[in-house]
Amino acid sequence: MLRNLAVLAALALARPALAEPVPADCAALIAPLQGLEGYVLAAPPQAPADGWCVFDGATLRTPALDRPNVSVERLRLRGSVEAGALVALAVEAEGLRLQPKAGDRQMDDRLRSILRLQVVDVSLAASLEDGVVALRPLILRLGSGMTLRLDVEGRAGGLDPAALLAGRLTGLALDWQNDGRSLRPVMEMLGERLVDGAKGSAAVDAARLALRMLGDNLPETLFGEDGRSELAALLAALPHGRGRLHLAFAAEPGIGAAQVAVLALSGDPASSEALGRFLDGARLELDWTPGLSP
Repeated sequence: MLRNLAVLAALALARPALAEPVPADCAALIAPLQGLEGYVLAAPPQAPADGWCVFDGATLRTPALDRPNVSVERLRLRGSVEAGALVALAVEAEGLRLQPKAGDRQMDDRLRSILRLQVVDVSLAASLEDGVVALRPLILRLGSGMTLRLDVEGRAGGLDPAALLAGRLTGLALDWQNDGRSLRPVMEMLGERLVDGAKGSAAVDAARLALRMLGDNLPETLFGEDGRSELAALLAALPHGRGRLHLAFAAEPGIGAAQVAVLALSGDPASSEALGRFLDGARLELDWTPGLSP
Protein backbone atom coordinates (compact mmCIF):
# COMPACT_ATOMS: atom_id res chain seq x y z
CA MET A 1 0.00 0.00 0.00
CA LEU A 2 2.76 2.46 0.94
CA ARG A 3 4.58 1.65 -2.26
CA ASN A 4 1.43 2.39 -4.31
CA LEU A 5 0.92 5.69 -2.53
CA ALA A 6 4.52 6.65 -3.20
CA VAL A 7 4.12 5.88 -6.91
CA LEU A 8 0.93 7.92 -7.14
CA ALA A 9 2.56 10.85 -5.35
CA ALA A 10 5.56 10.72 -7.68
CA LEU A 11 3.30 10.73 -10.76
CA ALA A 12 1.31 13.68 -9.44
CA LEU A 13 4.47 15.66 -8.80
CA ALA A 14 5.81 14.76 -12.22
CA ARG A 15 2.77 16.13 -14.10
CA PRO A 16 3.33 19.49 -15.75
CA ALA A 17 1.47 22.40 -14.25
CA LEU A 18 -1.70 23.43 -16.03
CA ALA A 19 -0.98 25.96 -18.77
CA GLU A 20 -1.73 29.56 -17.87
CA PRO A 21 -2.67 32.20 -20.45
CA VAL A 22 0.25 34.34 -21.56
CA PRO A 23 0.26 37.46 -23.77
CA ALA A 24 0.22 36.68 -27.49
CA ASP A 25 3.07 38.12 -29.51
CA CYS A 26 2.36 40.66 -32.23
CA ALA A 27 3.35 38.31 -35.05
CA ALA A 28 0.68 35.80 -33.99
CA LEU A 29 -2.01 38.49 -33.73
CA ILE A 30 -1.38 39.95 -37.18
CA ALA A 31 -0.94 36.54 -38.86
CA PRO A 32 -4.66 36.08 -39.78
CA LEU A 33 -4.57 39.34 -41.76
CA GLN A 34 -1.35 38.30 -43.46
CA GLY A 35 -2.99 35.05 -44.50
CA LEU A 36 -6.05 36.52 -46.21
CA GLU A 37 -6.17 34.96 -49.66
CA GLY A 38 -5.62 37.42 -52.49
CA TYR A 39 -4.58 40.30 -50.22
CA VAL A 40 -1.20 41.77 -49.33
CA LEU A 41 -0.87 43.36 -45.89
CA ALA A 42 1.27 46.42 -45.31
CA ALA A 43 1.61 47.20 -41.61
CA PRO A 44 4.39 49.65 -40.66
CA PRO A 45 6.28 48.23 -37.64
CA GLN A 46 5.70 50.22 -34.48
CA ALA A 47 6.59 49.73 -30.85
CA PRO A 48 3.95 48.15 -28.58
CA ALA A 49 2.08 50.61 -26.37
CA ASP A 50 0.50 49.74 -23.00
CA GLY A 51 0.32 46.07 -23.93
CA TRP A 52 -1.19 46.70 -27.35
CA CYS A 53 0.43 45.71 -30.65
CA VAL A 54 0.32 48.80 -32.86
CA PHE A 55 -0.27 48.65 -36.62
CA ASP A 56 -1.45 52.19 -37.38
CA GLY A 57 -1.74 52.98 -41.07
CA ALA A 58 -2.16 49.32 -42.06
CA THR A 59 -3.54 48.51 -45.52
CA LEU A 60 -4.84 45.40 -47.25
CA ARG A 61 -4.53 45.59 -51.02
CA THR A 62 -5.56 43.21 -53.77
CA PRO A 63 -5.20 43.29 -57.55
CA ALA A 64 -8.68 41.77 -57.94
CA LEU A 65 -11.05 44.31 -59.49
CA ASP A 66 -14.10 42.87 -57.69
CA ARG A 67 -12.58 43.22 -54.21
CA PRO A 68 -12.05 46.48 -52.34
CA ASN A 69 -8.81 47.59 -50.75
CA VAL A 70 -8.94 48.19 -47.00
CA SER A 71 -7.19 50.83 -44.94
CA VAL A 72 -7.25 51.72 -41.25
CA GLU A 73 -5.84 54.82 -39.59
CA ARG A 74 -5.44 53.32 -36.12
CA LEU A 75 -5.18 49.59 -35.38
CA ARG A 76 -4.43 48.06 -31.99
CA LEU A 77 -4.43 44.34 -31.17
CA ARG A 78 -3.76 42.35 -28.03
CA GLY A 79 -4.58 38.87 -26.85
CA SER A 80 -3.65 35.83 -24.80
CA VAL A 81 -2.67 32.29 -25.73
CA GLU A 82 -2.89 29.11 -23.70
CA ALA A 83 -1.01 26.00 -24.80
CA GLY A 84 -0.36 27.72 -28.12
CA ALA A 85 -4.03 28.54 -28.84
CA LEU A 86 -5.60 31.98 -28.77
CA VAL A 87 -8.01 32.33 -25.82
CA ALA A 88 -8.54 36.11 -25.75
CA LEU A 89 -8.47 38.84 -28.38
CA ALA A 90 -9.11 42.58 -28.25
CA VAL A 91 -9.24 44.84 -31.31
CA GLU A 92 -9.46 48.61 -31.67
CA ALA A 93 -9.71 49.97 -35.22
CA GLU A 94 -10.43 53.60 -36.03
CA GLY A 95 -10.81 55.17 -39.45
CA LEU A 96 -11.53 51.88 -41.24
CA ARG A 97 -12.35 52.34 -44.94
CA LEU A 98 -13.30 50.01 -47.77
CA GLN A 99 -12.08 51.35 -51.12
CA PRO A 100 -13.87 49.84 -54.16
CA LYS A 101 -11.95 49.63 -57.43
CA ALA A 102 -12.83 52.06 -60.20
CA GLY A 103 -12.76 49.13 -62.65
CA ASP A 104 -15.31 47.05 -60.73
CA ARG A 105 -18.33 47.13 -63.08
CA GLN A 106 -20.29 44.60 -61.02
CA MET A 107 -20.72 46.80 -57.94
CA ASP A 108 -23.84 48.94 -57.70
CA ASP A 109 -22.96 52.65 -57.84
CA ARG A 110 -25.00 53.30 -54.68
CA LEU A 111 -23.06 50.69 -52.76
CA ARG A 112 -19.84 52.13 -54.15
CA SER A 113 -20.80 55.59 -52.84
CA ILE A 114 -21.71 54.20 -49.42
CA LEU A 115 -18.38 52.42 -49.08
CA ARG A 116 -16.34 55.37 -50.30
CA LEU A 117 -17.98 57.86 -47.96
CA GLN A 118 -18.36 55.66 -44.89
CA VAL A 119 -15.68 55.64 -42.19
CA VAL A 120 -16.08 52.97 -39.51
CA ASP A 121 -14.69 52.60 -35.99
CA VAL A 122 -14.65 49.04 -34.63
CA SER A 123 -13.82 47.59 -31.24
CA LEU A 124 -14.27 44.07 -29.91
CA ALA A 125 -13.22 41.84 -27.04
CA ALA A 126 -13.45 38.06 -27.47
CA SER A 127 -12.63 35.28 -25.02
CA LEU A 128 -12.74 31.49 -24.84
CA GLU A 129 -13.14 29.55 -21.60
CA ASP A 130 -14.18 25.91 -21.22
CA GLY A 131 -15.56 25.84 -24.76
CA VAL A 132 -17.67 28.97 -24.27
CA VAL A 133 -16.92 31.86 -26.60
CA ALA A 134 -17.95 35.33 -25.48
CA LEU A 135 -17.84 38.45 -27.62
CA ARG A 136 -18.50 41.33 -25.24
CA PRO A 137 -18.82 43.68 -26.93
CA LEU A 138 -18.49 44.21 -30.67
CA ILE A 139 -19.09 47.90 -31.37
CA LEU A 140 -19.37 49.52 -34.82
CA ARG A 141 -19.72 53.26 -35.27
CA LEU A 142 -20.37 54.63 -38.73
CA GLY A 143 -19.45 58.15 -39.73
CA SER A 144 -23.10 58.76 -40.67
CA GLY A 145 -24.14 58.32 -37.03
CA MET A 146 -25.37 54.73 -37.05
CA THR A 147 -24.05 52.65 -34.17
CA LEU A 148 -24.32 48.96 -33.37
CA ARG A 149 -23.32 47.02 -30.28
CA LEU A 150 -23.36 43.22 -30.15
CA ASP A 151 -22.81 40.92 -27.19
CA VAL A 152 -22.57 37.32 -28.37
CA GLU A 153 -22.16 33.99 -26.61
CA GLY A 154 -21.68 30.56 -28.13
CA ARG A 155 -19.80 27.29 -28.00
CA ALA A 156 -16.72 26.60 -30.08
CA GLY A 157 -13.37 24.85 -29.96
CA GLY A 158 -11.33 28.01 -30.50
CA LEU A 159 -11.24 31.64 -31.58
CA ASP A 160 -9.85 30.98 -35.06
CA PRO A 161 -12.33 31.43 -37.97
CA ALA A 162 -12.61 27.70 -38.71
CA ALA A 163 -13.49 26.84 -35.08
CA LEU A 164 -16.02 29.67 -34.84
CA LEU A 165 -17.75 28.57 -38.06
CA ALA A 166 -18.02 25.06 -36.64
CA GLY A 167 -19.45 26.35 -33.34
CA ARG A 168 -22.96 27.16 -32.14
CA LEU A 169 -24.63 30.47 -31.31
CA THR A 170 -26.47 30.35 -27.98
CA GLY A 171 -27.16 34.00 -27.19
CA LEU A 172 -27.06 37.47 -28.68
CA ALA A 173 -27.88 40.96 -27.44
CA LEU A 174 -28.04 43.87 -29.86
CA ASP A 175 -28.31 47.61 -29.36
CA TRP A 176 -28.74 49.34 -32.75
CA GLN A 177 -29.24 53.05 -33.40
CA ASN A 178 -30.55 53.90 -36.87
CA ASP A 179 -29.30 57.18 -38.34
CA GLY A 180 -32.26 57.43 -40.76
CA ARG A 181 -30.00 57.76 -43.81
CA SER A 182 -27.84 54.72 -44.45
CA LEU A 183 -30.54 52.09 -45.04
CA ARG A 184 -32.47 53.60 -47.96
CA PRO A 185 -29.99 52.67 -50.73
CA VAL A 186 -29.64 49.20 -49.21
CA MET A 187 -33.42 48.67 -49.25
CA GLU A 188 -33.61 50.03 -52.80
CA MET A 189 -31.06 47.49 -54.00
CA LEU A 190 -32.89 44.67 -52.19
CA GLY A 191 -36.27 45.68 -53.64
CA GLU A 192 -34.88 45.85 -57.16
CA ARG A 193 -33.66 42.26 -56.83
CA LEU A 194 -37.04 41.11 -55.54
CA VAL A 195 -39.30 42.84 -58.08
CA ASP A 196 -38.37 43.35 -61.72
CA GLY A 197 -38.62 46.98 -62.75
CA ALA A 198 -39.00 48.35 -59.21
CA LYS A 199 -37.11 51.60 -58.68
CA GLY A 200 -36.81 54.24 -55.98
CA SER A 201 -39.68 54.25 -53.49
CA ALA A 202 -41.33 51.27 -55.19
CA ALA A 203 -38.19 49.22 -54.57
CA VAL A 204 -38.10 50.32 -50.92
CA ASP A 205 -41.75 49.30 -50.53
CA ALA A 206 -41.01 45.90 -52.08
CA ALA A 207 -38.14 45.32 -49.65
CA ARG A 208 -40.29 46.38 -46.70
CA LEU A 209 -43.09 44.04 -47.79
CA ALA A 210 -40.65 41.14 -48.08
CA LEU A 211 -39.34 41.82 -44.57
CA ARG A 212 -42.89 41.97 -43.21
CA MET A 213 -43.75 38.63 -44.82
CA LEU A 214 -40.63 37.10 -43.34
CA GLY A 215 -41.54 38.51 -39.93
CA ASP A 216 -45.07 37.10 -40.21
CA ASN A 217 -43.61 33.64 -40.85
CA LEU A 218 -41.54 33.64 -37.67
CA PRO A 219 -42.99 31.20 -35.10
CA GLU A 220 -45.22 32.63 -32.40
CA THR A 221 -43.22 30.77 -29.74
CA LEU A 222 -40.17 32.85 -30.64
CA PHE A 223 -41.53 36.14 -29.32
CA GLY A 224 -41.77 37.48 -25.82
CA GLU A 225 -44.42 39.93 -24.71
CA ASP A 226 -45.16 42.59 -27.39
CA GLY A 227 -42.28 41.26 -29.48
CA ARG A 228 -44.26 40.84 -32.68
CA SER A 229 -45.80 44.31 -32.44
CA GLU A 230 -42.38 45.85 -31.75
CA LEU A 231 -41.02 44.11 -34.87
CA ALA A 232 -43.92 45.47 -36.94
CA ALA A 233 -43.23 49.00 -35.66
CA LEU A 234 -39.55 48.70 -36.56
CA LEU A 235 -40.26 47.48 -40.10
CA ALA A 236 -42.82 50.24 -40.64
CA ALA A 237 -40.21 52.84 -39.65
CA LEU A 238 -37.55 51.64 -42.10
CA PRO A 239 -35.54 53.00 -43.78
CA HIS A 240 -35.83 56.64 -42.62
CA GLY A 241 -37.16 56.26 -39.11
CA ARG A 242 -34.57 57.22 -36.56
CA GLY A 243 -34.66 55.23 -33.38
CA ARG A 244 -33.03 52.58 -31.23
CA LEU A 245 -33.58 48.84 -31.22
CA HIS A 246 -32.81 46.60 -28.26
CA LEU A 247 -32.88 42.90 -29.11
CA ALA A 248 -32.11 39.79 -27.06
CA PHE A 249 -31.97 36.32 -28.62
CA ALA A 250 -31.40 33.00 -26.87
CA ALA A 251 -31.22 29.47 -28.29
CA GLU A 252 -30.36 26.19 -26.59
CA PRO A 253 -28.53 23.97 -27.37
CA GLY A 254 -27.50 26.53 -29.98
CA ILE A 255 -27.64 27.22 -33.71
CA GLY A 256 -24.74 26.08 -35.86
CA ALA A 257 -23.74 25.47 -39.45
CA ALA A 258 -25.72 22.21 -39.60
CA GLN A 259 -29.00 23.95 -38.73
CA VAL A 260 -28.28 26.73 -41.24
CA ALA A 261 -27.56 24.15 -43.96
CA VAL A 262 -30.84 22.32 -43.28
CA LEU A 263 -32.75 25.61 -43.52
CA ALA A 264 -30.99 26.61 -46.74
CA LEU A 265 -31.71 23.23 -48.34
CA SER A 266 -35.40 23.22 -47.44
CA GLY A 267 -37.86 23.81 -50.25
CA ASP A 268 -38.78 27.29 -48.96
CA PRO A 269 -36.38 28.61 -46.29
CA ALA A 270 -38.63 31.63 -45.59
CA SER A 271 -41.73 29.52 -44.93
CA SER A 272 -43.30 29.35 -41.49
CA GLU A 273 -42.64 25.58 -41.36
CA ALA A 274 -38.93 25.88 -42.16
CA LEU A 275 -38.42 28.82 -39.82
CA GLY A 276 -40.36 27.04 -37.08
CA ARG A 277 -38.01 24.05 -37.24
CA PHE A 278 -34.94 26.27 -37.45
CA LEU A 279 -35.93 28.40 -34.44
CA ASP A 280 -37.45 25.66 -32.31
CA GLY A 281 -36.82 26.47 -28.65
CA ALA A 282 -35.37 29.93 -29.36
CA ARG A 283 -36.62 33.13 -27.72
CA LEU A 284 -36.53 36.73 -28.96
CA GLU A 285 -37.19 39.97 -27.06
CA LEU A 286 -37.50 43.26 -28.97
CA ASP A 287 -37.89 46.90 -27.97
CA TRP A 288 -38.03 49.59 -30.68
CA THR A 289 -37.92 53.23 -29.49
CA PRO A 290 -38.52 55.70 -32.34
CA GLY A 291 -37.45 59.29 -32.65
CA LEU A 292 -34.01 59.22 -31.05
CA SER A 293 -31.42 61.44 -32.72
CA PRO A 294 -28.06 59.77 -33.43
